[in-house]
Amino acid sequence: MMMLKSNNIEKRNTTQYLNFAYFGLAFLQLIIEFTVYSNVAIFIRIALPLLLMALYHINSKDKNSLFYITVVLLLISNILFYYVGTVLFFYGILTFILLRIVALALVFKLTKQKNYLHIVVASFPFLLIFFYLISATNEIAEYEFNVLIFQSILISLLGGISISNYFKSDNRQNSWLLISTLLFIGLRFIVFIERYFVSNLSQTDIYRPIAIILNVFAFYTFYKYVIAAESEDNKIDNANNHDS
Repeated sequence: MMMLKSNNIEKRNTTQYLNFAYFGLAFLQLIIEFTVYSNVAIFIRIALPLLLMALYHINSKDKNSLFYITVVLLLISNILFYYVGTVLFFYGILTFILLRIVALALVFKLTKQKNYLHIVVASFPFLLIFFYLISATNEIAEYEFNVLIFQSILISLLGGISISNYFKSDNRQNSWLLISTLLFIGLRFIVFIERYFVSNLSQTDIYRPIAIILNVFAFYTFYKYVIAAESEDNKIDNANNHDS
């Protein structure tokens, strides 16, 4: 009993240190993102997903491989997005699309009761907004258009399932998922506006810190959702085993 209590205290302390390191590095990223310290910036882009992976590894009993794949894809896309204006940036977009597919698969896996009609209906408003923004965008290449359509469908599906889950049951895991999804949608809007609707470079600089903050909190709250969903599943399994 004492050993278990000691392990729980150690895990809680380690989690606090990792949380402090995660948000501390995120704050540092805001400061140095616009400076000449490029080596530090790329280090932070690598360190943040690794810290998120460490947090999940310590606090998860299930150790779901889909979450690890999601974070690895985040790490790769963070590196590739650093090289703006090169072909690596485009590969970063493709990697991030793959990340969204894996994250969506993880959400579907953790959602035990799925009503596909509710998900489609809840996804429709997001699709409508994103498709309107795409249609209002001028001089867009065909491959970019296809990428935007696919990204819009993925993020709209995530929005649909998070809203349908939340209204079905506003428990802790669905609350975390809804918060995470809203942050992801906000990030999508910021990136879209910055890339296609803002031509002034000084105005672009305003959106980058917002994008960093949204990105940091979106993935952290997604991690919290996965932990909460796994904990709920374990409680249900334990209750079923006890009843049997």
